[in-house]
Amino acid sequence: MNKKATDKGLTEQEQNWEIFSVLGMRWPEIKGLEGDDRTFLLEKVEKVKVQMRAQKYASADGMAQ
Repeated sequence: MNKKATDKGLTEQEQNWEIFSVLGMRWPEIKGLEGDDRTFLLEKVEKVKVQMRAQKYASADGMAQ
């Protein structure tokens, strides 16, 4: 979760793993993604990861009080 899904240096397999693990899409569906569809979903992956981090830190702050 440290790399950005939208990083140009990621291989297609790494991008697929991001979509699979974060969005829960099935692997055969992901392998068929191209162009704008792939870009759109990778951007969604990043938005979800930001939300997950925010919830994690909000939860940690709530427990510390």
